[in-house]
Amino acid sequence: MEAVKAAIPDGSLCYANDPQKRGMGAEHSQWTRTQMQPGTFELVFNATAPHNPSFWQFYITKVGVDVSKPLKWDDLTLIQEYGNIAVGSDKKYRMNVTIPADRSGDAILYTRWQRDDAVGEGFYNCSDITIAGDGPIDPPEPGLPYLEQGAAFIPDHIELSTPKVGESVNYTVFSKDGVEHTRFSLIITQDNATDWDRLLASQVNGYYETNYGGHVFIGRWHAEMNHYMYFRDELHNNFINTKDGEGSGLFSISAPNQYLEAVITPTVLQVIKNASVSYGELVVLTPKDSIGDIDSVTWNQISGLPVETAIGANNELIIKTDSLDNTEQQLSFELTLSGQGEQDSTVYSFTVLPTEIIPGPGPSPEPGNDWDAKAVYTAGDKVNHNGKQWSAQWWTQGEEPGTTGEWGVWR
Repeated sequence: MEAVKAAIPDGSLCYANDPQKRGMGAEHSQWTRTQMQPGTFELVFNATAPHNPSFWQFYITKVGVDVSKPLKWDDLTLIQEYGNIAVGSDKKYRMNVTIPADRSGDAILYTRWQRDDAVGEGFYNCSDITIAGDGPIDPPEPGLPYLEQGAAFIPDHIELSTPKVGESVNYTVFSKDGVEHTRFSLIITQDNATDWDRLLASQVNGYYETNYGGHVFIGRWHAEMNHYMYFRDELHNNFINTKDGEGSGLFSISAPNQYLEAVITPTVLQVIKNASVSYGELVVLTPKDSIGDIDSVTWNQISGLPVETAIGANNELIIKTDSLDNTEQQLSFELTLSGQGEQDSTVYSFTVLPTEIIPGPGPSPEPGNDWDAKAVYTAGDKVNHNGKQWSAQWWTQGEEPGTTGEWGVWR
């Protein structure tokens, strides 16, 4: 641990002392925070390049630490450890982590993932969280509801066929003071026209289960099954249930096109395949299928070398790829729509390929150097496998070349 602290000194923990990422350790009070409850939750770690064997440590900032300041090792207390966890088929590590029951307020959850091999590469992550101030959720007594039932979710005068295709059904949850807490919306389509109530309720229930420990639930208590559930096909027999009866809700229907939804529809004057075009082709991106009353349309290039563009009569973006060099380029453009005080955006990315690529001869596999699953390889070692020559980027054993992905150990 002393070697770790020497490599990643106080103040650099959130960016692992990598100067290119030092912005993640900036002194700032407005980091986006995830609402959490004390108690146990499942942490899912997306591993684009899994590493085993490895081990895990989870820390939380001590009470009283100013989390707007650059993080120091003495600010942290260890709350969970795991040894070598198997990565799932979806390349995700999953572990249960417990936030102490007596914690509340803003904190930083600090993750250390450490390879347990000769290389010893480490990965470090800061997660900004707010722990709910009312303490952990006490488990309900068996057989008893733990929320208080309020008004009906769908008013009696609303039938399943009332909202029409194109309209939005909405549900707003209010706090005990009558202040809007969260709004949920669902656009009626042919596919959901007979099931919109359950889908809207599932938005509410999923959000409050994930972010507020289930303090709001649309449905009602099922005594025999000893839990809350939404009763399908009982449109007027589901209710808003809230902790201590302090919340309320309001159902509404909005006319078509009230809410903006940005949809980017690519049209290429010469056929686009696999999100790529050849050098010299014109690319046309159009917002014509966007939903909503749109006042303004804005296009911005957000990645890649600057390229010459023009705006068409219908707000489409015309991209002239012949203004680039005849080399492979990755370009991204953001479409932003504004209307009636709302704004939405989306991004479209594609690759411009050179018109002619003449590949040079690749390295010929060396005889007698086939990959061995039991052998240990280190950075620079080369092996043959499935007709190709592979180079190891770091220490590895048992990882088959061709299966470790673009950023994996074998290239």
